[in-house]
Amino acid sequence: MEYLINSQVRYRTDDGAIWPVRDDESVIILTITMNRLLVYLLERQGQVVKRDELLNNVWDLHGLRSSSHTLNKYISEIRKHFMRAGIHHECITTIPRVGFVFNSDVEVIAIDNAENNIHSDTINAAVGTVLTHSIQPLRYKAWYAAITLFIIICSTALIISGNRLKSKTNVKLQDAPVYFLFNYQTCPVYTTQKNSASFLEQKKKVFLDLVNVNKIECLNGTSFLYQASDSYMYGSKGRIFISRCTSKKNKYLSCLNNYWTGYEQNQ
Repeated sequence: MEYLINSQVRYRTDDGAIWPVRDDESVIILTITMNRLLVYLLERQGQVVKRDELLNNVWDLHGLRSSSHTLNKYISEIRKHFMRAGIHHECITTIPRVGFVFNSDVEVIAIDNAENNIHSDTINAAVGTVLTHSIQPLRYKAWYAAITLFIIICSTALIISGNRLKSKTNVKLQDAPVYFLFNYQTCPVYTTQKNSASFLEQKKKVFLDLVNVNKIECLNGTSFLYQASDSYMYGSKGRIFISRCTSKKNKYLSCLNNYWTGYEQNQ
């Protein structure tokens, strides 16, 4: 299902994609749990949903540990995503000591025949493949291959964690090649492609600028997967991927993905 929210933002529930109506390339992909939370609130627009109901239906029933702190954090992240996409007034209101409500004064239109005219990496959990809804120039093929691999790994980790599959299948850090770039505070930052010596400092600066502007924090026990397209490094519009992942015993537990397209350096 696809929704048009406040005539400014489109939201696709199948893969958690959010993007501005006038900027099809600036797509943000929500995590599985964050997507489930937004769908739950959106389907009950105008109704106050109690905290316990959200914790039970979004976390507990899917085998995940829940807490009010985590719920507050996810609500805050969703609000930020809406603001970045162009909606500057509050879509989700906090009802103190009760819960949350997706505001009824926000216009929400369901679109049955969703357009597939933007680039969106949609994870097909059943077969573990990536479906690409647009044809990309050949020069981006290698870059997308690297990013696609990480999206699959991160999403597989989330699916395994979220559904408590009774399987010994684990997603290990060494399942995909990564290259150490530098330490952001106490968090190691890895790239998905080998780093040219001439671009090392520039890559670090781009990473630091983005995490500072978007308030992506280094949390205890997390690491970052990061890649910026060559076109961006050469001063043109490009694509950037930053994923903050939590791992334990060399296995991914969850990842928060951030993906920018059409991004351009400020000269």
